[in-house]
Amino acid sequence: MGRHPASPTSFSSNQRVFRVARFFRVATLLLTSIVSVASPLSAQGVYKGPQLPDPEDEGRFRLGPVRLTPSIAVTNLGVDSNVFNEFEDPKRDYVAQVGPKAEFWARLGPRLRVYGSTGVDYHYFHRYESQRSFGTGNIVRLDADVGRLIPFAEGSYTRTRVRPGFEIDARALRTERSGRAGLALRAGSRTTVSVWAGEGRFRYGSDEEFLDINLGETLNRNSRRAGGGLEVQLTPLTTFIVDGEAGTDRFPLSPQRNAETFRILPGFRFKPFALIDGSLFVGYRRFQTIDPLLPDFSGTVAQIDLGYSLRATRFTGTYNRDVTYSFEILEPYYVQTDWSLGVTQKITYGWDVRASGGRYRLDYQAVSASQTGRRQDRGVLYSVGVGYIVGQHTRIGLDFGHISRTSEAAITRNYNGYQAGLSVTYGVKQR
Repeated sequence: MGRHPASPTSFSSNQRVFRVARFFRVATLLLTSIVSVASPLSAQGVYKGPQLPDPEDEGRFRLGPVRLTPSIAVTNLGVDSNVFNEFEDPKRDYVAQVGPKAEFWARLGPRLRVYGSTGVDYHYFHRYESQRSFGTGNIVRLDADVGRLIPFAEGSYTRTRVRPGFEIDARALRTERSGRAGLALRAGSRTTVSVWAGEGRFRYGSDEEFLDINLGETLNRNSRRAGGGLEVQLTPLTTFIVDGEAGTDRFPLSPQRNAETFRILPGFRFKPFALIDGSLFVGYRRFQTIDPLLPDFSGTVAQIDLGYSLRATRFTGTYNRDVTYSFEILEPYYVQTDWSLGVTQKITYGWDVRASGGRYRLDYQAVSASQTGRRQDRGVLYSVGVGYIVGQHTRIGLDFGHISRTSEAAITRNYNGYQAGLSVTYGVKQR
């Protein structure tokens, strides 16, 4: 695999603009070719691909032209035995998390449709007040139905102090902003082709640190992506999808971390009433670094989230594998692999019991000059709970969860802890 020059200025803004423009020229030619050979659409049974669903089919409540589905979750209302994920002298506290959310759909005239979701979350700690926080997550998307072509635009904004993943134990303030726009084309009664381009900004607070490393200096980045996809409805419940994207990540304060990436993910999406529901995507990613001392990655990636119901028993499983940036200075990224299995057993019409377990592994990639050996961090998670379902959209539960981690970086990164408490969810349909 060829190398890019180590200089962070090797990719000028003019070159990036040229690449995006070239991408759209090719995409336009592709769409034009498909339009010329696509069969006329029938009035019935049209698969609309990435277009938003009809608002009349979504939402439990109606406020004029808007369909609305509110939900709220109160979780972890109990005890956390290791608030800071510490190796020695773990701190215990009474905690709670409250998260109201609303999804909405609306039709703006005969051709425009909008979808949005907005939510906030509050994390409460009785003793350690510094860990208390508010967060918010928001998404909005607009589709314009102008025949076979469907222009769309979407944006998202997140501000939170939730731990960003398995690696960083600090509840550090961060914001994420992203947006993209594109075109979808109905190429047939069951086929849709789409192209898009977008940007994202990922920022930590200026004073946020973990293990004496400033998180903004190592993880603040700007991302640019352009991609496309193909969706084919194989059956009323099953859709075949191919998603592809290419782009760049640029780190203003750590340019040696700059990278280019390409990913293609074919797979299937199954609707809730299928024998197996959820999604299954397995594909390939090439992650090419700018720094000649930092190794590249190319290999298999996956996003799998499936469920299967057998009478009164429901099974679920997830598997994920992809590249993730690290806060470590000499190990700038890792390949994360995680999986989980769960089962829910209905005891009576209202009562159920749940159990789940999973593992994760972080395979770090080190800068060659650091002479750091190949490092792996691992973790184990499991939970059990009993709950009572009220109607179709409310569940009251008593849950216990445990997590442990072993790290090859330092023994002080090892920890284990549990959370036990009540949970109440409203607005999510129980299965």
